[in-house]
Amino acid sequence: MNIIILGAGKVGSHLTNELSLQDHNILVIDKNKEVLNRLLEQNDVMALVGDGRDVDVLEEADVANCDLFIALTMSDDVNLIASSLAKSLGARNIIIRLRDPKYVNHFDRIQDVTNSNLIINPEYLAAKEIQRSIKYSHARNVQGFVDEKALMIEISIGENSKLAGKSLMEANSYLRQFDIIIGIVVDNGEITIPKGNFIIESGQKIYIMGTKEGIDKFYKSEIPESVRIKDILIIGASSITLQLTALLLERNFNVTIIEINKEKAMAIQEQFGDAVVINADGSDPDILEEVRIDSFDALVSLTGIDEENILIALMAEHYGIEKIIAKVNRTNLLKITGILDIDATFTPKTAASNYINRLIRSKENAKDLSTLNNLYKLEEDQVEVLEFKVNEHSNLFNHKLKDLNVKPDTLVAIIEHHEYGGAIEVATGNSMIDRGDRVLIITKSKNITQIDDILV
Repeated sequence: MNIIILGAGKVGSHLTNELSLQDHNILVIDKNKEVLNRLLEQNDVMALVGDGRDVDVLEEADVANCDLFIALTMSDDVNLIASSLAKSLGARNIIIRLRDPKYVNHFDRIQDVTNSNLIINPEYLAAKEIQRSIKYSHARNVQGFVDEKALMIEISIGENSKLAGKSLMEANSYLRQFDIIIGIVVDNGEITIPKGNFIIESGQKIYIMGTKEGIDKFYKSEIPESVRIKDILIIGASSITLQLTALLLERNFNVTIIEINKEKAMAIQEQFGDAVVINADGSDPDILEEVRIDSFDALVSLTGIDEENILIALMAEHYGIEKIIAKVNRTNLLKITGILDIDATFTPKTAASNYINRLIRSKENAKDLSTLNNLYKLEEDQVEVLEFKVNEHSNLFNHKLKDLNVKPDTLVAIIEHHEYGGAIEVATGNSMIDRGDRVLIITKSKNITQIDDILV
């Protein structure tokens, strides 16, 4: 694909690094020549110094022949103007980064004006990732599908789990009450897409898929309320903090925020009356003692300084906080020091970059018969979860799943039924797929590029 990336900041640079490893022609536009030179030293890409709002610059970049134009500067206005111009000059697909609520809250209008395929907010994506990690604190991995109406979570089977010792048939009979199914089992590195007689044992990792409501109910049944997270301490009133606080308060978590800047502290307190906001230095051990850090179930460090976030996370670890999350943009700090488990950190640029990367990969793999909306690779790329929208006539139509000859190690997990207003069904042998439906497939096969490829 011919891809133009406008903006070589943290998100733009990280995405360039990722895409340059794939077979794409990439051109990066930025006004900062030094930033572009560093990017060129590290990646086999082209660069152009200029302003994305300048038609001459866009024409020099040959935007008319670009398959995808991605506007990722820190300015919403620049991204909007550049994207509108790029589309008018012939760019086939547009992705825009927007953060300001006055734009984000009018998503449909912005899409109409710019003809964009996707609008992303990296801060919201990062906040959503943290919120899920807190809500499902005992899950190793949480992913959303079909517009977040379906979820997949990865958990370990404990000795006291209601699933331990059961066959898949017995387990699914129990799981049906929650409207969920087991899609993947990992046992000492061996990956199985299980069938009826497979025995679930303690110590195994399982991936469960289902409706959002069903996953919630199941999680609550497996994890006692006494060990679930309720009280959260956030250090730093960043833009991610604003998004995260809103998400957490909506879900009835108790939120306390420590912010060193008085104006920021007052502003966030005014916006979120249900949160406790303290104007103090959250990196000061005496302040953390004063707020009784050990009484919190989770700590999220979101200051603008990586070293400070690592230090705060280490202090939280010392006090025995159950869930610790630190924002670290320069992950090489973790590799150099070796002092913090990288699973306890997140990088906003990575969340946004991964999201865009998945969409690009899905477009590459799309066929006329069906559209690949999303593609996730799990367990070191040994398993794929694919989200298809079925467009044209398929050999799956008018047949129950149990009557189809589906490939081994392939499972139809979820169906969103277009004809029934987008209702979500956890697939059974009696389920049927129709035109316009969105379907989630779990497979170990490497050559599924359209929906009918699941058939032998």
